[in-house]
Amino acid sequence: MVLRSVEWSLDSRIRLLSQGLSIVSYMVKDEDSVTSGISNIRRRPLLILLIFVCCVGFLIADVATPSLFSDPFPAMLILSVVTAQLTVICVWGTMVSGTFWIRLPWTLLLLVLSLCGFALGMRIEHAGEPRIDTILAASSIWMIGFVTSFVPLKVAAMCFRWQIVQESGDDRNNERSSRYAIRDMMVGTLLLAVSMGIVRAMLPSEEIDIAEALSISRLNLARNTFVIAIFGMISLLVKLPCIWISLGEKTEKIKSRIGLWVVYCFVLAIIEICLIVVLLGPPPRISEGIEVFSGLIIGHQLMGAIILAVCLALRGIGYRLQRSLKPTLVA
Repeated sequence: MVLRSVEWSLDSRIRLLSQGLSIVSYMVKDEDSVTSGISNIRRRPLLILLIFVCCVGFLIADVATPSLFSDPFPAMLILSVVTAQLTVICVWGTMVSGTFWIRLPWTLLLLVLSLCGFALGMRIEHAGEPRIDTILAASSIWMIGFVTSFVPLKVAAMCFRWQIVQESGDDRNNERSSRYAIRDMMVGTLLLAVSMGIVRAMLPSEEIDIAEALSISRLNLARNTFVIAIFGMISLLVKLPCIWISLGEKTEKIKSRIGLWVVYCFVLAIIEICLIVVLLGPPPRISEGIEVFSGLIIGHQLMGAIILAVCLALRGIGYRLQRSLKPTLVA
């Protein structure tokens, strides 16, 4: 009898202990969900603030671009800023986890709004009526920069399954985004069409000649095409480590990686300068060559600094670069 009473008391205490542990675990899960909800609420205004700052800053750069192309040094710097802008747009459009086709019209909308700022700057620079061929020539270079950023990042997202994900994401947000996917796609497409109409309205009302636009931009010359290809390739080699360092690297290694990236970027700029000299020959004036080459070196550093700043801000809000376990056709 004594043994049975002891066993009964032990069993009752074990039951009470297991019930207490289950209650504590439930409370911890509930507290984690509440904490996640609070962090998501705090994260949203910071993300909106980051988007606003990027939009305003890049729009100012787009409007100022035509006025800075008269001299080689500022032209190389503003070209690097525009390349960083296109990279940030492409990173959001290709690598953020979710449905790619929902973000595609919004990505193109950001590109067209960037062209709107550039067209506005052209109208200000030329006092109302710039030549449409000049705008089309610059727009073609704009599109080349967009494609050379968009395609490699999309390949990295599709083939290597790299995605930018939100830490402690809520599944309900994913359900809601899929529920309103068609609506978001239609709204993005509508705004894209409106923005393209605005761009066409800002252009001069003269006949569009694509051949003359290519002639003005000198893209019909093989040497210039190779130079643009070299710039795009070197820029890609500069940008990809910036995305990885800011979003994928461990926190304690970021500073050392940035230091290595500065040296790596300088070496790439020297290689780029050597290739340009081999293709085009030495510059006719030493002063002009110094401006172009120093603009290339500092411009690549500036481009990477902008991408690092934006991506580190995203990291501070709670976004990280991770490799998806399951292969997907759309990122």
